[in-house]
Amino acid sequence: MRELKLAGFHPHMGDTRMSSSFSKFGYWLTRKLVMVVVLALAGFVTTGLWLFVRDADGYENARGVHATYRAHCERELAAQDKQIAELDGEVAGQEQRAMLAGRVIKVLRKLDNTWDRLIWNHAQQRANDEQLARMKVLKKSAEVELVKLRRERVLVGRAHQEAVTELVHADRILVDQDHKTSLKKHYLKEAWHQGRCYVTLILMVYLFGPTLVCLSLYYGLAPVVARGRPLRLAGEPAAFTTINAGTEVVESALWPGQMFRGKRKFFATADDDLMRTSRLLMSWRFPFSSMACGLLNLVEMRNVRNDGGRRITLAGPGTVADRFKVVDVPEGGSLVLRPAFLAGLIFNSAEPLVIRCHWRFFHWQAWLAGQFRFFEFIGPCRLILAGDDTLRAERLIEDTDAPVPVFRVKQSKVAAFTPNLKCRPVRAVSFWRYYIGATRLFEAGFSGRGLVVYATPGVSGGIKSSSLRRRVLKVFGL
Repeated sequence: MRELKLAGFHPHMGDTRMSSSFSKFGYWLTRKLVMVVVLALAGFVTTGLWLFVRDADGYENARGVHATYRAHCERELAAQDKQIAELDGEVAGQEQRAMLAGRVIKVLRKLDNTWDRLIWNHAQQRANDEQLARMKVLKKSAEVELVKLRRERVLVGRAHQEAVTELVHADRILVDQDHKTSLKKHYLKEAWHQGRCYVTLILMVYLFGPTLVCLSLYYGLAPVVARGRPLRLAGEPAAFTTINAGTEVVESALWPGQMFRGKRKFFATADDDLMRTSRLLMSWRFPFSSMACGLLNLVEMRNVRNDGGRRITLAGPGTVADRFKVVDVPEGGSLVLRPAFLAGLIFNSAEPLVIRCHWRFFHWQAWLAGQFRFFEFIGPCRLILAGDDTLRAERLIEDTDAPVPVFRVKQSKVAAFTPNLKCRPVRAVSFWRYYIGATRLFEAGFSGRGLVVYATPGVSGGIKSSSLRRRVLKVFGL
């Protein structure tokens, strides 16, 4: 089985990509933390404003409420002090009764005499026995009541301590409100007590909601989409295109009857005996597209002689490795190209340049890729491609055993491909890079036999993000 190839890798780009990943992760983490702080502050401030509008007199009445609460605490404390005093009195009384009963019992036991009981004083001994029984009952009842009173005294003592604590807290609140609390602090404090649950819920949704959505898209939607029917613009061509190695400067031969048409900024030199003219647009069939992608006020060079080829040279501003790619499209072949990457083309002046336009509004692959129109350049012609980044090419060989596309590349980096290739969106390689925004959910996957040309940063270049203009141009296939 053929392994999946990844576009845009260069052995010298490891450090650059690693540093870029760390910088993106740091930016993502910083953005999350800043947004958490902003959302929390906004939530509490909004809650405070809502409380202020809803209860405009709350701040003025707050001290009265706290003063009433303090008076209530004082009344509770006074009542508990009175109850404690009453309980202490009752405890003392019961202790006195038990002590007196005990003394009487001791005296009666000393008066108990066997001779008096049997011979001399029977009546007095019976009276002493009755008095002793009454004293024992009195002492026992006093001891039972004393246990109950002492338990109640302990409970009331604990409540008294709590009342003292509440009174101290109420005094502290009044002091703070009289000397420290302002209108803003009051409503911010109330916002904290009443709105912290809602703010916490909002923060949880912000922190974990995108994670759940990304997990659902990456592991749920993306695999289903990747198994869908691919997009294919044409069948197998009669002849396949060829491409040369990338260069910083292009020197191409212009044979008799051929014409060069290209951008002025890339045109460097040409032989003197070539006929030079100007052309307003690349194609009058697509005037707005030509203006949008910079194919305006072009240079035309014609070889009107019959004594061999002439030479033209193209070079770009700055130094970018492998800026140019020259693609030979033979008769019977074609190439799907985004015209923004077209620096110039060479074709037979006796035959008109043929450009086909394919619209794909009703294909979900086009919606996911963000491109609804495709331009197909029909051979024979020679296309000179140029980009701000290094252009690379991948020659694909059809593998019937491969269940997935054999080549993948970022959709925004695709410059050209042969129309017979099957194109489908494939899921990003790493969930983490997709989650932090380093890559998109879908990349372009190609399979079949053909050619793919894509842009990638050079060895010394940085990774460039697509601007809004490039994204809009991509929608219309430019």
